[in-house]
Amino acid sequence: MTHLDIRAYAAARRYSAATTERWLRIEPQGGEALLEVATALRLGENQLRGLWEWAEEIAVRDGLSLAQVLRHESILAARARPLSRNDRLKLVKAALRRLRFPRLVATEDRLATLIGALGLPRSVRMTLPDHLEGDEVRVEIVAQDPAALRAAALALQAAADRPGCAEIFRLLGGESHDHDG
Repeated sequence: MTHLDIRAYAAARRYSAATTERWLRIEPQGGEALLEVATALRLGENQLRGLWEWAEEIAVRDGLSLAQVLRHESILAARARPLSRNDRLKLVKAALRRLRFPRLVATEDRLATLIGALGLPRSVRMTLPDHLEGDEVRVEIVAQDPAALRAAALALQAAADRPGCAEIFRLLGGESHDHDG
């Protein structure tokens, strides 16, 4: 990779001079890794800056180089999936999010496991607040007749009495996650 490759990509995508010059100032392996991601996902300037900022935050926190973060196995796997560009971009963002907020993601995973263990029927859906920002769950019941509604309500009542349900609300109350600072 050369500075010419970065300049050519940035010019083709109409990046601002400020972004291009900042890119040229980072260490060569980081610049190359950023170009690999940008090229593979055909990133616009704002998309590139967003991924770049997250990757830099992770690198600083974890004592890694930008290249190590951008070439993390989870990011390489997301980029390699045989999906549309937009779907691969979503997967790369999700992989970076998992690296950026490990405790939050672990809490989300634990909550998903607890919800699954409640044994709710398909007619009852429990939804957590986005990014765990809040301490309430949303419950949706779909029923086609009074008997189905009654069965769903009974299943929900039984789930509410399980210890896992109390743990869900305890976790949402913030005892185990703080958005990783």
